[in-house]
Amino acid sequence: MKRNGFKVLLCVLSAIFFTSCSGANAPVTSSASSSVSVASSEVAQKLTAASSAPTEESAPIPKEGAKLNVHYIDVGQGDSEFLELPNGQTMLIDAGNPENGSQIVTYIKNLGHNKIDYLIATHPHADHIGGMATVVNGLDIGKVYMPKASSNTKTFEDLLTAIQKKGLKINTAKAGVNILNAGALNVDVVAPVNITGDDLNQYSAVIKATFGDNKFLFTGDAGVESEKQITADVKADVLKVGHHGSKTSTSQAFLSKVNPKYAVIEVGKDNSYGHPTAAALEKLQKIGATIYRTDKDGTIIFTSDSKTITVNKKSSSIKEQAPPSSAPVAAAVAPQKTAPVEKTPEVTAPATENKSYTVYITKTGGKYHTGGCRYLKKSKIAISLSDAQSQGYEPCSVCNP
Repeated sequence: MKRNGFKVLLCVLSAIFFTSCSGANAPVTSSASSSVSVASSEVAQKLTAASSAPTEESAPIPKEGAKLNVHYIDVGQGDSEFLELPNGQTMLIDAGNPENGSQIVTYIKNLGHNKIDYLIATHPHADHIGGMATVVNGLDIGKVYMPKASSNTKTFEDLLTAIQKKGLKINTAKAGVNILNAGALNVDVVAPVNITGDDLNQYSAVIKATFGDNKFLFTGDAGVESEKQITADVKADVLKVGHHGSKTSTSQAFLSKVNPKYAVIEVGKDNSYGHPTAAALEKLQKIGATIYRTDKDGTIIFTSDSKTITVNKKSSSIKEQAPPSSAPVAAAVAPQKTAPVEKTPEVTAPATENKSYTVYITKTGGKYHTGGCRYLKKSKIAISLSDAQSQGYEPCSVCNP
């Protein structure tokens, strides 16, 4: 699809969420179209009508003895969590980088599933939605949830195209939305609450899944700003640590509210961002959480019977080994932090579309730099990568940020 076609799709998405593409309530995006042709307006109206909320059907109630399996899939420097729900349904939260799409589809099919009942894109960065177009094209999809945020990247364009071709509705992911309520099983969106600005990470959909006494919290790349706005109960047994363990997420105040027994960090080995940060790890250790990392432990699978949680580490990435068709044998509830890892998983390169990454500029120069660049001796002003690029700064050829 050509770029003008992408602008049409952005307007279509706005029409699904709102009434116009250029109105004050349009979703945040780094590139917005100011007008829509008559033809594209008709398409938008057709999709909006087709996506009117149908009569809600009750989800199946979990049977006695059913279990919840949560797969934190090793996709390198990115996020992807697949939930085998105890009522027989499935949920996928994010889908890693573009090169992970077919691998995630294979992973899910090898578990015996051909449908994702609930597909959630936390926010439109390539290391979270990169493989999602392939997932939409490769599996049956029930409901799609996305926050009111968009991007002008090819990755986001591909996802919208896949959604449009399947005639799927995009449900708004925001605080207060209940995705699933079936007996002891409940899934809620607790953020974003009232985010403004152009930092797409802050718009991340934060999901809380509850099965009986056990609770799981998935935070995407939500930062401190979003964490401060959350008023819902976020206490959870398992925390998917925000933004790969970046310093911009997992504030002490938020962590104290969650008070997790386990913390999972989805991160690529030797990534250029320095994730996870020492500060994030220290806070998690002080609160007493057992830490798991996909760069060290591979794909990590938690199993809940609604009362207790067990954990299984595959120690391999989805590129090397798909899971067996039968359920894995779980380890003890309190695994040792020093458990040996047989091999380090192969990981993907860091996503290049993470626009919230911090770079540095000077008072007089026209380049942006890494923190250690020699050209920062006279002045050093922190700025997000997206802001630096939007203001016309170019990358330094010496430090190559």
